[in-house]
Amino acid sequence: MNVPKSLSEQVSSATRLLAQPEVKLLGITQPLGEDATTVEQHIERAARLCYRTEGKMTASSSIRFLRGIILRGHESVLEHASATFRVLGGSRAYTHEQVRHRLLSFSQQSQRYVSEEDFRAVVPPEIAKDPEAMEAFVELVEHARRAYAQLKGLRLRNQDARFVLPNAVESGIVISGNFREWRHVIRTRCSPSAQWEIRRICGLMLRELQRHAPTVFGDLILDEKTWTVTHISETIGCKDAQQRVRKELAELEGRGEPPKRILRRLDDGELYRALFHVRRCLSPGCRETFAACGDLK
Repeated sequence: MNVPKSLSEQVSSATRLLAQPEVKLLGITQPLGEDATTVEQHIERAARLCYRTEGKMTASSSIRFLRGIILRGHESVLEHASATFRVLGGSRAYTHEQVRHRLLSFSQQSQRYVSEEDFRAVVPPEIAKDPEAMEAFVELVEHARRAYAQLKGLRLRNQDARFVLPNAVESGIVISGNFREWRHVIRTRCSPSAQWEIRRICGLMLRELQRHAPTVFGDLILDEKTWTVTHISETIGCKDAQQRVRKELAELEGRGEPPKRILRRLDDGELYRALFHVRRCLSPGCRETFAACGDLK
């Protein structure tokens, strides 16, 4: 980021400031065999074994099938796929929040084996937009850098010198997790109440995951201005959702088909959104509408 001109003389060449993280997808589950060529088909192939319906799998069946799985809350099958990310430009404060998700796996830059004499510091947006706060921040970061260098000059080891480092210090980290856990992490950390840094980083992760698994993560709508996530069920009202589902049920009844066959229509995104709403909503009308769909387990 650009340091205000009034501060330029106070910032040493060793004090490097960061405003944007770098999130890179390092790897994602790749299936073997001719019957599955995408990560979503890989999940479908595993899940269909539960019902012995492997023979019904087609090149286009994964959208409808996976939407049905997610709608009904059978997310354990999503654990058959995983993704690995590398995050650079995130602060130590961010990583302390991220590693609390214990079902993920982490490899983090060590402050014992890596010298932090030329560390980069992450600047919070609220500090960056306030010249007075920015001046204080730069001064304190530079003071910490000099203190660290002084302790190293006294032949103290990294593991002891690091105690003067601020939470702002950059800490690289590699994170792996299955799709079920990534859905949980993203919903939790892209909440408006989450801190700005982890919200942005998890939003960048979601953007990558949606490129490779658009159905699995398609019910999560990302706002890249605020880096918050809204569930598709929250983007439709009760009246519209009930009408859409009731219309589909009436068409099924007219054809003499059972109501649970509504799951076969989940390639329709609007129906998927409406059905998700009536499933999650606690209003009497929505509960009655969802009950009319029959046993969708």
